[in-house]
Amino acid sequence: MKRSIILLNLILLAVLGAGSYELRRRWLEARDRENRLLAVQPIPAAPSAQATQTASPAPPKLQSVQYFEVAERFLFSRDRNPNVVIERKPEPPPKVMPNFPSVFGVMDIGMGPTVFMSVDRGSQQGYKLGDKIGEFTLSAANQKEITFEWEGKPITKSLDDLRAKPQDNAAQQAPAERMSANVNNAPAPMPIQRPPENVRPAPGADIGGGRKGCLPGDTSPAGTTADGYKKVSTSYAFGPICYWESTR
Repeated sequence: MKRSIILLNLILLAVLGAGSYELRRRWLEARDRENRLLAVQPIPAAPSAQATQTASPAPPKLQSVQYFEVAERFLFSRDRNPNVVIERKPEPPPKVMPNFPSVFGVMDIGMGPTVFMSVDRGSQQGYKLGDKIGEFTLSAANQKEITFEWEGKPITKSLDDLRAKPQDNAAQQAPAERMSANVNNAPAPMPIQRPPENVRPAPGADIGGGRKGCLPGDTSPAGTTADGYKKVSTSYAFGPICYWESTR
């Protein structure tokens, strides 16, 4: 029994070996045949005369310029226009500079210049540096020129150009002249009253720049304080000057 099994195994091994050898031989033949076929170079056939005559020319190359008309005349939007119109809002006209105020004089007693000015022929008033008069702001002043600030820009004018004209002086003097005429035409002139003596120290009417004038008959010495103001009295080329300045 054992001998027959061993014999059968030997026969199977021989058949397996013969099959493997035949399979390898056929694989090698197939590969050799494939290599020979791939090594052969095909010979191109010469074109015939008829084929050469009927051959169509090569199409021209496409260019982007040829599509401009298609883009401008879009079928689904006939109002398409390549010229884009940008609507801009008109710029507002420049602001007109108002008339400069009339200047009557500049005074400086060591505490900064005080410029006496008026707007539209109104009553004159003293202005210090930084004060606003109309649309202008007083920036600098001396005995020759005055600098204003308007719309953030400094503007310097000579004192002669800003000096009050004769009609402005006439407008300043008109109320006094009318008052004098009324007094002359009055039936009985009022007696002139002298200012009282020993008036209680107190500031008078506002004269601009945070200052107030002195009352008639005020004989209090310089440096007197009253109602939050300090009295200043000094001599100037045109005579004594008296006013009250704020101490707050």
